[in-house]
Amino acid sequence: MTARTFRVEGLASQLAPSVWDADVEGLVSASFVRNQIKLRVPEADFNVRLRGDGPDRLTLTFEAVFRECGQARRAGGTWWDTWEVVAEPAERAGRVLVEQVLAARRRFAVLLADARREAA
Repeated sequence: MTARTFRVEGLASQLAPSVWDADVEGLVSASFVRNQIKLRVPEADFNVRLRGDGPDRLTLTFEAVFRECGQARRAGGTWWDTWEVVAEPAERAGRVLVEQVLAARRRFAVLLADARREAA
């Protein structure tokens, strides 16, 4: 069994239940501290900064690092991506966080498969 670590405090802690409820596949570690969330899964690290833009609006700024796993690293090894999403109303922020992480993982899997085909 793989050890998992979790740290929760501050504004970011309000989004933690959404991650637990979604049961993000392969979640290795999670940190919800002040205005920053860090999620680690086998193929990627997600750093998410939170910014309150009023009483009912929250901006999530994502930075993701994807690692090609396995012996045959034919597609470039490590890929980076950044993007920003607004959660309005702010109560949706947890759901938006999970949706964005899941979508980014699917997008990376497709891009990696395409790159592997091109490299073959």
